[in-house]
Amino acid sequence: MLDPKTEIRMVGHILERGVIFKLSEILKDIDVEVMHCEVSFAALKAGIEEKMPSIMRFYLVGVKEERDKAVEEIKKLAKELECRIDYIRERVD
Repeated sequence: MLDPKTEIRMVGHILERGVIFKLSEILKDIDVEVMHCEVSFAALKAGIEEKMPSIMRFYLVGVKEERDKAVEEIKKLAKELECRIDYIRERVD
């Protein structure tokens, strides 16, 4: 079965600002699952010292209405943590 999902890519200081833990907290009451979460950075030391941003890519899986709620909360979180949403797109694979 093909699952509809929302792919999100966020750029910023993901590890240093605890984005993953804060993401988990803001989504706890929304019926979506974060799947295939990947965080990448060019160099560990530069990333930790906030000289170079990291990239987090993940999928939201759930019904459309819940994914839409989650996206709004993620946008607020990104703004609060001075991160940038590179893209948000709907996928079915």
